[in-house]
Amino acid sequence: MEEGKKQERRSGFTSKLEKQAVSLLLAKDELEKKNIELENAMIDARKASRARDVFLANMSHEIRTPINTMLGLNELILRESQDETIRGYALDIKQAGTVLLSLVSDILDFSKLQSGKMELAEGTYDISSLLNDLINSVSIPLRKKKLRLALDIASDVPYKLSGDEVHLRQIIGNLLSNAVKYTQTGTVTLHLAWEKQENDGLLLKIAVEDTGVGVKEKDIARIFETFNRLDMEASRNEEGTGLGLAVTNQLVSMMGGKLEVKSEFGKGSIFSFAIPQKIINSSPLGDFQEQYDKSVRNSISYREKFIAPLAKILVVDDNAMNLAVAQDLLRKTKLQIDVASSGGECLEMLKRKEYHLICMDHMMPVMDGVQTLQAIRAMEDNPSRNIPVIALTANAVVGAKEFYLNAGFEDYLSKPIEPDKLEDIMIQYLPKELVYLTDDEEISVESDDDESGLNEEKLTDMGINAANGLKYMGGSRSLYEKVLRDFREILHEKEEQLKSMLSKEDVSGYAIIVHALKGNARNVGADELAEEAFELEKKSKAGKLEEVEVQSPILFSMMRTLGENLDRYLETEAADVSVEKEEEQTEKQQITEEIWKEKLQLLHRQLDDFDTDGVTESIQELKKYQLTEENRKLLRLCEKAVNDFAYDVAMEIVSSVL
Repeated sequence: MEEGKKQERRSGFTSKLEKQAVSLLLAKDELEKKNIELENAMIDARKASRARDVFLANMSHEIRTPINTMLGLNELILRESQDETIRGYALDIKQAGTVLLSLVSDILDFSKLQSGKMELAEGTYDISSLLNDLINSVSIPLRKKKLRLALDIASDVPYKLSGDEVHLRQIIGNLLSNAVKYTQTGTVTLHLAWEKQENDGLLLKIAVEDTGVGVKEKDIARIFETFNRLDMEASRNEEGTGLGLAVTNQLVSMMGGKLEVKSEFGKGSIFSFAIPQKIINSSPLGDFQEQYDKSVRNSISYREKFIAPLAKILVVDDNAMNLAVAQDLLRKTKLQIDVASSGGECLEMLKRKEYHLICMDHMMPVMDGVQTLQAIRAMEDNPSRNIPVIALTANAVVGAKEFYLNAGFEDYLSKPIEPDKLEDIMIQYLPKELVYLTDDEEISVESDDDESGLNEEKLTDMGINAANGLKYMGGSRSLYEKVLRDFREILHEKEEQLKSMLSKEDVSGYAIIVHALKGNARNVGADELAEEAFELEKKSKAGKLEEVEVQSPILFSMMRTLGENLDRYLETEAADVSVEKEEEQTEKQQITEEIWKEKLQLLHRQLDDFDTDGVTESIQELKKYQLTEENRKLLRLCEKAVNDFAYDVAMEIVSSVL
């Protein structure tokens, strides 16, 4: 019996062990199954991550192409349109497009960082060039929001360093862009300091400070999270995805630094970092703040010194904002401005078009400014081979001028570009016959068509296509009259020169002079004379001296007839206009400064209320008074804006004198 109980206990124990063994086997199978599921999930997650990175990279690449196309076409509108309202729309498109392009770039960089494919690219760069480009990148939104940019730049920092300039520019640019974006009033400050290290190294210390909305203390820890924008109430009107700071933070880490933030909500923020760089040239940068302040003062008091609608210049710079700034500074001069973003593109453009002057950046990738200049001078069949080339450079250290002159440049301009000096360079090196100084009383760049004595019907009878001539002058009727007077003198001068070439049987010299005459004739709309000159140009270039001698008297007769007709036309029209203006001003009433201001205030209120009838009536009433030249110009501009339905522009014009 006792043995039976033992047997029963053994049997129960064995059964229990068997159950436990079965349970363990089942648990093991379940664990293995879970491990397989987890491993498969991790594989799927990695595939999804890779697919996301590939998608983001491809999407950003694909989107950049149409954005660049749109911005390129918009740039053509900015270059060619004379309508200020349309230019205003185009500038808004440019700013919005630039923001969109920046967001796409952030997405591309984010995908590269996430996939570990982002690489640093070491190279030599100038601190001054870096600063200039960064300032230009935020210049438009700064002006639009009326913010002050302060620069706290160590004057003794070595001006030439080695490091990843592209990503350093991106980091500082993102911080500056954010500072401007989230600051409504006050100042954005860029600090740059440095600390010497061993083996020609230095620690570059950068900080961007603003007086903007700031960040709440509880949110600072989350500020570098991807796709996260804090305090949406304060920033709801600003563009952005919250991705820029995340990318910036990772880039700083890759470059051996740490991005830090100090902020007080409602008062502003300071973003700072320090990264190691190498010293290539220890010459000090100098007082960059003074140079920047001077360029700002000059741009505020800017008034174009000349106009040259027939002159063609090419500006070469690898930075799009620098090209935009150069074009903007020269816009009112009516120059024909083309741009190239590299040395190679510059050379291609020179094969297709002839220019009178080139302005070229020094520090460009692949082919720098010096190498491009050498290629220009060596390029055969290049009509612009020997034209002046001006260096545009942020390298303003001692000995810079000698360097550029020795390299073959005619002159150089340091960045930030001062409008006054830029125009002086243009006046000095452009062909004299193409430049019209605005202090010449005969030229008014804001002249109204109604106040010009231009008689298109008489000009047509003389064989001059005034419509073409006006097109070449950018629509300025007073400038066209000035060019016609100059052309009258050119006709006599060219005839004497051509006869001299014939007497010496110098057919090559004849070809050069008749080529210039052809261009002069086309510019004023003397199309028949231009065609005759073109025929003689072809024959003289072919060396057909006898045919040139036979046909030249016909050309000379056309030149003399046109010159005599221009003499009579210009003398008659000048007398008629003088009498008309004198009679017109005599009939008009006097107006006191007090009444002038009162009527402008009324006009301002009517513009603000969009009172169309009242605005028209006020402008017509003001035109009945004797006004100073300055006030007449203001009234004409205001009327033009009203006719274009740009009432906001008209209000700004009126406000400028109230």
